[in-house]
Amino acid sequence: MRALALAFLVLFTRVAPSSAQGSATELFYNGKALGKAISQASSLGELFGPQLEAWRLEAGGRVILDENLAERLYELQVQSGRNGWELLLEAADGKPAERVPLGSRLALYGEACSERDLEVWISWEGIPELKAEIQAWAKAAGIQVKVLDVPSVKSKLIAVQRGGGKVPDLVMIQSDYVSDLRDAGSLQELDGLRLPARAAKGKDAYTLDGRLYGAPFYCDAQLVFYSTKLIKVPPKEGWTLADMERLAMDSGASVPAAWNAYSSYWFLPFAAGFGAAPFAQGSGSADFDSPGWLRALAWMKGASQRKFLVPMERDAMMAYFSSGKTAFILSGSYSIPEFTRLGLPFAVAPFPRTEAGASPLAPMLDYKGFAVTRNSRSPMLARRLAQYLSSPRMQARFCAPLGKLPANEDAWELMPSDSPYLAAVKASYASGIAVPAHPAYGELKNTLWKLLRLWFDGSLDAAELIQSARTILKQ
Repeated sequence: MRALALAFLVLFTRVAPSSAQGSATELFYNGKALGKAISQASSLGELFGPQLEAWRLEAGGRVILDENLAERLYELQVQSGRNGWELLLEAADGKPAERVPLGSRLALYGEACSERDLEVWISWEGIPELKAEIQAWAKAAGIQVKVLDVPSVKSKLIAVQRGGGKVPDLVMIQSDYVSDLRDAGSLQELDGLRLPARAAKGKDAYTLDGRLYGAPFYCDAQLVFYSTKLIKVPPKEGWTLADMERLAMDSGASVPAAWNAYSSYWFLPFAAGFGAAPFAQGSGSADFDSPGWLRALAWMKGASQRKFLVPMERDAMMAYFSSGKTAFILSGSYSIPEFTRLGLPFAVAPFPRTEAGASPLAPMLDYKGFAVTRNSRSPMLARRLAQYLSSPRMQARFCAPLGKLPANEDAWELMPSDSPYLAAVKASYASGIAVPAHPAYGELKNTLWKLLRLWFDGSLDAAELIQSARTILKQ
């Protein structure tokens, strides 16, 4: 039996085939006509609505039998071809996607989800756009959905749960929320939830002790932002920290470079770039025996003493960059829409290498995704929405204008090819490390946050910082 897997999409297709291309394809469900035809490129999940179970698909003279078909409906895509609508199927042996002409009929046999109401909590950037996407999905599915903007999802969910209140069904969380929410009994395990195969980095970010707790949606990647007024020549591919310092010092900026060097979130990429293992993927355990820690600290102190780097808290850094007083800052891809809105003259580059031929600094990949709550009243509907939000067309549509990178790598090819930022974000992803779900990461982050401040003000030397971290973290 052919595997029903995600076939690669190459274009956003929003227009139905013309009459010259072929007749309309009508939809049938459990042998009955639904009274509507395919009008735009869609997944089968969007065409037929959320299914509890599905076992038979009739497409273009093909009969596909699969007892797990309901889990795969948001992967199976319909798009227009030369002679009408086509279903894209990928062969089990990895051959190119097969395009099955649908003709006049596409039929599904299954059992629709009986749940009809859903509550979703979302946060971070793109709230209006995400609300609109979810409401459009709900309208097409014929269900009622309440979408709330909740700035502190983790704390509110735990508080509502402990107070005996009604919890939402689906919540948007970042990966380092997982351990606290898991320990509070707030989340369902999602091991059986079918998610895109090409989202491995994101799925790792939501995996704790071998169990999956979230469907990754997008990630923000750390980037170098620079003023195009002060830096006239863009950094070259493979650039180094020495290149960055030279460009900054030659720019004439009152502050050549600034970032929150007190934050371990911004220090860990340097530790990794200089050869340390800040934490093993999937855990927060640090390898303090690596000399990379001392090399990273030595570079950071030297950069500060040479007046190349001026450590600043985020708000001050943003103010300096917005007013044209600094040439380089380190920020996340989430800053792209805001800087664009403000009309700032800026561009982005991936993190530089420590030296020519070395690996680049390893940017942190900050994932956001969706988790099903343990006490959800509509768990199956919540899972189906999570699958829809994992689909390539949806992720690309949401992420493209916001400077984010879809968790589903199949969505990357759907992003506008003329984006001036996408190449740098992709490069950052390639060398980046996902923020893990392991609770030890939070302990490492909080410990280094305190110790780095003491080290910068001279209260600790580098060796004392490392030994203090060992003692506090019991490593």
